[in-house]
Amino acid sequence: MKKYHKIITLLFISSITFAQKSEVDLQTRTSISLDIDFKKGWKIGTEYRAKFNQNSSNYRGSYFYLESSKKINKYLSAGAAYRFGIVDVKNFHRFAGNVEVKYKLNKLTFSLRETYQSQKQTFIGDDEGTAENYLRSRLGVKYAITKKIDFSVSTEPFMHKKDGVFETDFWRNRTGISYDYMKNKSVNLYYIWQPDVNKKYPDTKNIVGINFIFGINVK
Repeated sequence: MKKYHKIITLLFISSITFAQKSEVDLQTRTSISLDIDFKKGWKIGTEYRAKFNQNSSNYRGSYFYLESSKKINKYLSAGAAYRFGIVDVKNFHRFAGNVEVKYKLNKLTFSLRETYQSQKQTFIGDDEGTAENYLRSRLGVKYAITKKIDFSVSTEPFMHKKDGVFETDFWRNRTGISYDYMKNKSVNLYYIWQPDVNKKYPDTKNIVGINFIFGINVK
């Protein structure tokens, strides 16, 4: 009986230790975007995003995005992106390049995007982890509920480069719904479940966000 009591006690202590070192945080994000469509498949996008962490009680920082992409053919596109972040009165720069494949089947649109990103400085405790170079593979599907409402889901591992080898740091799993409430105006509500992997005490982020999107067509 004493033997079983010791085992139960050890399991209880282990679970408490794990809980103390692994954290679950509820974060919120608010952003506004502008997408500009040009001739011959060119597109430029900008975005401002504010992040809050520590159960949405702490202002994490502001992020400014600039992206460009070119549609190569019916299925393939390529792009580049820059992000400027102001976090804890410090400036951070991130550069990325990506290639994306899309395939539409009736109301479903399947996509696969491969991204390589490099960050000048690392964010301590931020969702990019501690590595400077990342490889990201996002697999997603979008369903057109109506002409104005889309539902989407995606999953994306973030693999950082360590000693010349890419190792998964965390997974970003996202689901969201978009509504085109006016011409060239839409709103996107989304939820992200982002657990750490390959860590002794993995943290988990639950992220709720909203993005107001405006579009300009100059074709």
